[in-house]
Amino acid sequence: MQAFLGVIIITLGLVATSKHPRSIQWHTVIVGFLMQFCLGCIVTKTKWGQDLFSWLASIASSLLDFSNYGTKFILGDTAGAMTSIFAISVFPAIIFFASFIQVIYYLGGIQWLLRRIGWVFHKALDISGSESIAAAAAPFFGQSESVLLVKDYLLHMTNSEIHTCMTAGFATVSGSTLQGYIALGVNAKNIITACIMSIPCSVALSKIRYPETEESLTRGKMVEPQRSTKEVNVLHAVGNGAAIGINLSLLILANLIAIISLVHLVDFLLTWFGQFIAINELTIELILGYLLYPFTWLLGVPTDDVLRVSQLLGLKFVANEFVAYQRLNDATGGPSVSSLLSVRGRTIAEFALCGFGNLGSIAMQVGALSTLAPGRSGDFSRLAFSACVTGSIATCLSAAIISMVI
Repeated sequence: MQAFLGVIIITLGLVATSKHPRSIQWHTVIVGFLMQFCLGCIVTKTKWGQDLFSWLASIASSLLDFSNYGTKFILGDTAGAMTSIFAISVFPAIIFFASFIQVIYYLGGIQWLLRRIGWVFHKALDISGSESIAAAAAPFFGQSESVLLVKDYLLHMTNSEIHTCMTAGFATVSGSTLQGYIALGVNAKNIITACIMSIPCSVALSKIRYPETEESLTRGKMVEPQRSTKEVNVLHAVGNGAAIGINLSLLILANLIAIISLVHLVDFLLTWFGQFIAINELTIELILGYLLYPFTWLLGVPTDDVLRVSQLLGLKFVANEFVAYQRLNDATGGPSVSSLLSVRGRTIAEFALCGFGNLGSIAMQVGALSTLAPGRSGDFSRLAFSACVTGSIATCLSAAIISMVI
């Protein structure tokens, strides 16, 4: 009842802040929520659904093990002793999985899957072909690469379509980074399920926040996934994937160094200021934890866990999901946050954190899209924050749905 109330209140809040409330396409919204709820029920209530997602999780975990062979070859016997180092445990997994995804794409597997998932979204949600492909691709390629698949249409997309594509990117994570989260100790089944559940919800919420009021170029027709690179063989695909993986790893590394350093600087200043108002250990995490307390409670989080989970959500938004997941499982200097949470609270937290919706990702996505379509850079910048908030809410509603069915 708590989470159901949350879904209603959050949805009404989005309706109240809609760009064009009278133009909301309720068919898209209702079907999007139904798809999300059905996926949650399939994963938690049916044996075949549990078996399917457990199988997918075991495959993802096995792929992580394969990446360790490359790490051991480079670092030798010291690799095992260095797994507690973030860069050693996470980045090799990202590089390997980026190559793996690129090979599957070269062989035609990703295109085959995208056409079918995109067709389902196109027909069921009644959205344009370009939106369908970009949304379907988001869990595989991430927030920037997914839009690259429809780059030829990007210049002519309506603002609503751009908002939907950006929202889908913020609401989920990419296949490459998924391996990084598993390396941090996150439950593979939970993040795979969260990635899939968040996509129909992101479309539904985007069409509430920014309904379609223009004529779409791809309305009523599907489009073919496109890529800017054409590999000539499997080895070429492996090399391109490795290049994507290392670039992504370096981008994550640079962002983590900058963001974590800035957060600690702000925390230092807040703690210093807190001494004058009799508040010890005043930090960004603590402030956002209390600000997001009502929102987190509406997700169905047990009362004893709400403050800890809301602090993680705040940390994820101002930093990123890597920082939040590491804080969730980090036992350095004392018990980890996950060990202090109930099983229900931990599950909801892992779902709610599984998305690219954070301040740093706004700059990354605007920069990437502006490179593809410089003439629309103003639209990308104007829509980015709204899409980021909407995508973050979509991720959290997946957590709310799961809390209703577990």
